Amino acid sequence: MLHIHCETKYDFGAAEFAALFDGAQASGFQHPIWLGNFYNLMCPEQGAQACIVTLRDDDRLLGVVPLILRNKSGLRLLETTDLGVSDYAAPVLSDELQDMLVREPALKQQFQSHLPAHDVLRIRPIRDEHLPQWQLLFDGVAQKLDFSAHAVELAEPFDEWRVAHLDRSMASQMKRKAKRWQKQHDVELGRAADASQAKAAIFELAALRTGRFDGDPIQQNAVRQFYEQVAAMGADTGFAETWILKSDGDIAAIVFGITHKGSFLYLLIGCDYEQHGRHSPGLQIYDWLIQDWMGRNGTSFDFTIGDEPFKAQFGTQAHGMNMLLGSRSLKGKFALAFFKGRIARTGGSDG
Repeated sequence: MLHIHCETKYDFGAAEFAALFDGAQASGFQHPIWLGNFYNLMCPEQGAQACIVTLRDDDRLLGVVPLILRNKSGLRLLETTDLGVSDYAAPVLSDELQDMLVREPALKQQFQSHLPAHDVLRIRPIRDEHLPQWQLLFDGVAQKLDFSAHAVELAEPFDEWRVAHLDRSMASQMKRKAKRWQKQHDVELGRAADASQAKAAIFELAALRTGRFDGDPIQQNAVRQFYEQVAAMGADTGFAETWILKSDGDIAAIVFGITHKGSFLYLLIGCDYEQHGRHSPGLQIYDWLIQDWMGRNGTSFDFTIGDEPFKAQFGTQAHGMNMLLGSRSLKGKFALAFFKGRIARTGGSDG
């Protein structure tokens, strides 16, 4: 018999969740380190209430659906663990549970009956492969979002991959700049070796980004502290990697990302363009990271969401993103009718 509970607290460090996550078709944004810090650090600062739905067969954990509930524009909004930091939303479901949900459609209503009262349901951003899983649980209407994720598949040898995928003009220019940079300066790329170094690097990364992006989330203390903690804990486990590019001992660029099942998911970059801009430090560090990741048997470099033109120059493929949108109250229905476009779009970065 399936037992469903909606909880405000859950131990994502528990062995049962680690085992479930390892066998699930989720993403790195549902990793125990990511979700544990999201609920502990992001939710309190953003006024969001945790809604963590667990599904069990007796004592066996079969599924965890991470959600949050908050007030937005006078509406009670039930949504995924986004808050401007999580690029891919996915439930963490075992194959056994998915089979049960397919065989017994009534379980969807049973699941929904355990959700807290809300006006609007917003499940986003969803990769295509995760959409069927969400539709096993929710009745919302699926629609495409107006942005994509971008990733490139990797295969050694690196030099041949580079010729086949990188924009020829950009690759030639980068090669010249890298050669000149390395000839004139002591250029060194290294990964933060421990939690202390990773945490300090994220602080410096945020400083490098100051004033460069309107509404940059990492300039908020809570968001920066979230990334610092993920970077620190991830450095000890290999889940997160923080890379520091130096020129004559000075920081030229810092990149932060997470890893999941052969993919490096790039999330943040900070560069000292004032001192090192002529060398294109951002493009150089991407190029060298891809080479390093490929050498460690990485199969994909994922630039995640956002349609910045430089991503296509690395030979990426665009992957459309989806949303499930629904309402559970008359107030919610009216809100969707009048503000559907706004509700659909807001929330990707701060919404």
